[in-house]
Amino acid sequence: VVHRTVKTIGIGESFLAEKLQLWENSLKSVNIKLAYLPSPGVVKLRLSGYGETKNKVLASISNKIKELTTIVGDYIYGCEKEELNQLVGDLLLGSSKTLSTAESCTGGYIAHLITSVPGSSAYFKGSVIAYNNAVKVAQLRVKQTAINRNGAVSQQVVEQMAIGAIKEFETDYSIATSGILGPDGGSAEKPVGTIWIAVASGSGVISEKICLGKSRHRNTTITALTSLNMLRKYILSHKKRAL
Repeated sequence: VVHRTVKTIGIGESFLAEKLQLWENSLKSVNIKLAYLPSPGVVKLRLSGYGETKNKVLASISNKIKELTTIVGDYIYGCEKEELNQLVGDLLLGSSKTLSTAESCTGGYIAHLITSVPGSSAYFKGSVIAYNNAVKVAQLRVKQTAINRNGAVSQQVVEQMAIGAIKEFETDYSIATSGILGPDGGSAEKPVGTIWIAVASGSGVISEKICLGKSRHRNTTITALTSLNMLRKYILSHKKRAL
């Protein structure tokens, strides 16, 4: 019996199962079973195969993982014990790039995940926890007019936060977050669970809005993981363009 795990992010378990229905049905013919292991922000796919020899089982699982990649490759970020913070760290270290964060709603949790990796001081310079709007303006150079017109939880503000972090710490990349974690607060226009994330580099900035639930802890976790995955994909896209 052999087990292999594939990790996905950015897609819920039910949507993932729908996309994989035909592929999952094909597993029976090669003696492989599939288990969905969901956690906040991440769904692990555990493939368990059995047969006469380990090599044959491994080959069958490997072939099915290749098929899986063609179906939901955009959502796969790693296998087995690979974690996003370690993968991002490896990318930064391998390209001799540096990172900073500007966190409002996540309150330093992204920086905590990054610095949980041994040796992260080689690529992580620091973070501004800009929980108060005055800090966003004073330290991250967010324009007060952007906050007045759009609110702190907005695309304009989070992008300015990300750009401000790069300037403040002189890093190659940055991550910024601003949102309403809950369980209270929010409005009809921006309900609890509305989160804006931005990733910036010296050449530009991208941003994304995610809409979550009312669990503060769950929202923090999902926001942090989504942020790291955005950065991972951003770095990889830069590497492809450089080739």
